[in-house]
Amino acid sequence: MKRSKFRRGTLVFSLAMAVNLVLPLSVSGQGGGADGFFRGGSEGYENRDGDVSGGITNESFDAPAPLDGGLLIMLAAGTGYVLRKRKRFRCVMMLALLFGMTQCKKNVTDFSGFYGNCKNITLAVERDSKADINPVTGAVTFVDGDEIIVANNGKYVGRLVYGKGVFAGGVANADASDYLHFYFFGNKDVGELTAGSSEGCSVVISDQVTSLPVISYGASTEKYSPSVSSYTACLRNKCALAKFDVSTSSTYAATCINGMNNKVTVSFGDASFAYSQVNDGKITIAPGNGTRYAILLPQDAVAEGGAGSAFSGRYSGTRGAVPEITVNACISDGIPIVINEPMVPEGAINALFTVNADGKQVYFSKANLSYMFGTKSWEFLPTQYTTYERDSENVGAEYYKKYMATLFCWGTSGYNHGAHYYMPYNTSDELTDYNVYGDPTKNIFDEDGRADWGYNEISNGGMTNKQWRVLTHEEWVYLMEERTDAFEKRGGATINGKKGFVLLPDDWTDPYEGCFVPGYANAFSTNTYTLDEWAQMEGVGAVFLATAGRRCGTGCFGTNKYLFIWTSSVLSDQRAYCMFINSSTINPNRDDDKRCASSVRLVCE
Repeated sequence: MKRSKFRRGTLVFSLAMAVNLVLPLSVSGQGGGADGFFRGGSEGYENRDGDVSGGITNESFDAPAPLDGGLLIMLAAGTGYVLRKRKRFRCVMMLALLFGMTQCKKNVTDFSGFYGNCKNITLAVERDSKADINPVTGAVTFVDGDEIIVANNGKYVGRLVYGKGVFAGGVANADASDYLHFYFFGNKDVGELTAGSSEGCSVVISDQVTSLPVISYGASTEKYSPSVSSYTACLRNKCALAKFDVSTSSTYAATCINGMNNKVTVSFGDASFAYSQVNDGKITIAPGNGTRYAILLPQDAVAEGGAGSAFSGRYSGTRGAVPEITVNACISDGIPIVINEPMVPEGAINALFTVNADGKQVYFSKANLSYMFGTKSWEFLPTQYTTYERDSENVGAEYYKKYMATLFCWGTSGYNHGAHYYMPYNTSDELTDYNVYGDPTKNIFDEDGRADWGYNEISNGGMTNKQWRVLTHEEWVYLMEERTDAFEKRGGATINGKKGFVLLPDDWTDPYEGCFVPGYANAFSTNTYTLDEWAQMEGVGAVFLATAGRRCGTGCFGTNKYLFIWTSSVLSDQRAYCMFINSSTINPNRDDDKRCASSVRLVCE
């Protein structure tokens, strides 16, 4: 017990010593105010070094746009101590971190494999320094999970993770012949990194709907050494901030622009940054009208875009000219985006369906959603009548090793939105493991919408974040029972032996005589189609809802018998609404356990 207290005391003393080393330094511009990233006003937008010898200075953040330069970091080494446990020694160096201007958010592969000369590091954030830009308001905040990638001698050596007011992590086998190199990569995936061997990484910044992926870098002013008491670094922006003035007819979907550099490749060897385009150079920014911000990567000026250079949901439009982009630039003159021309989204069936009394119309996706385990990607199934999971199949505890999944527990979009389980392959049988955003009262569409499967890029659905969504419970009820001629535009059907249910669009023209009989008198055999006949029906907008069955835990059942489709509406801490059909029942008011897995059919508005 005494030894334990001594160790804790030594740890606290080490941190206190580290903080004491930096407290006498002059720290201005941080007392309760928000911090900026890009320098502005009459001083221009150039990088600035700040005072790296005598203290940390910081210009305050001026809403509505971040307007400050580089990022200053002071690392002060505390007293090291040695712990003996099971005949093994662990050396811990406590560091205190003062952030002058923090500027990004990161979600990276877990750092593991601390071998050799390992240093565990704790970094305390001074007051309320900030790290991430709000894409709508320009406000900045820290969030748990923000990360710093650390490199040394041309290799990845560690990471620092923010949580509960501090950054904590470690570096492994850092070499005294080189400096410590600090990287911020925004809230983006850098792929697999292996300590001691990874020589670089690539980051795609396409998704900027809920946060802006500021890219920045800096090296310590002194080479790494366990005996050095402090390190100072100025992180410089490797990107620019741009303001857009958006006018769009879409009220839900994110706004997307094309033709921009959206990929950065970094070499840890020489700290070089290379910029390129993937996926047509798409960058997706926050939905809605008005001022919106985006991070842009360096590139030559881009001429005004023609029709289709910008789009949002089921509307397309134009993007204004983009000036030359240089590092740390701030484009404060709003670049116009006008999106008001109706279009058929990629991956949609070409017909509109009204889903509420206000006349809101949507396109259905061309098939149910699937998740591909090998590529970790989302895509629509090849046909509307395709099903994958088999009746009486047991997917087992290693579900993620299968080819794909098409039945999902509620809210398992793959984003960590606060539920205990959120991955598409989760099979937990606990009743409350799937409460989206960590709240039993929340709907999928609440918060930032990341619990909705439609937030994902769909590989054959436009590859754009937040272009699709799940219908609400109320919308399913309206579609099935309340829209004009609702009961005349629905009926049971079988396509080449696959049972399901047909919905006809608002505007409907028979492709051939006697092609559709409304109602459910003969259940799934009310309408029977060959593949050629169904191709004609689909060609004029008919939607088919396949009886894909259901999964609870690891067991699947009801294939070609039951239709379960999730809505985005919660009922209770354990249950959510779904659309249900079997051989005798049509029920858009059905609910089911969140822990059970159903089909997902997305729409675009």
